[in-house]
Amino acid sequence: MVTERRRRLGIAPAVFGVLLAISTVAACEWSISGLDNQTDGITYRVTSFNIAESFPVQLQITVEIENESTTSQSVTFPDGCVVLMRAYDGGTEPVWDEGRTAACTQALVQVSLAPGESAEFHTGMLSAATILGDSLPNGEYRIAAYLRPGKIVERDAGRVDLAVP
Repeated sequence: MVTERRRRLGIAPAVFGVLLAISTVAACEWSISGLDNQTDGITYRVTSFNIAESFPVQLQITVEIENESTTSQSVTFPDGCVVLMRAYDGGTEPVWDEGRTAACTQALVQVSLAPGESAEFHTGMLSAATILGDSLPNGEYRIAAYLRPGKIVERDAGRVDLAVP
């Protein structure tokens, strides 16, 4: 009986891990884009796009999450990287995605907002050298912020010339 119980308990974490992975992949297939779309009464908007005029330039995006509903709302993010950045070269697919390289804390981040309440989150300061790396050419890029509250919510931040020496 003890052996049977240990065997079942040993399988439980593996089953949980598989289910978590499947739900994460399924959640990442959703995408909401636009300037100010609502999701379940929660509005996501870019409130600032900072470009530090150094060489290479440094970028930072701030996103406001606001509860525009009449009831309290809560959103949960999968890790400590609440806002991430993407770069587009004119196409519809990102040519660089911070989510592929970012080191994020593995703790869930839950944001609870009363009606009318808002919270701001931002990316870290990112260098054009980080974005362009060794493979992307100098030039104009469209920069977007994205969040993952169960599905991907992406907002355009603006355009910027990126160059590295």
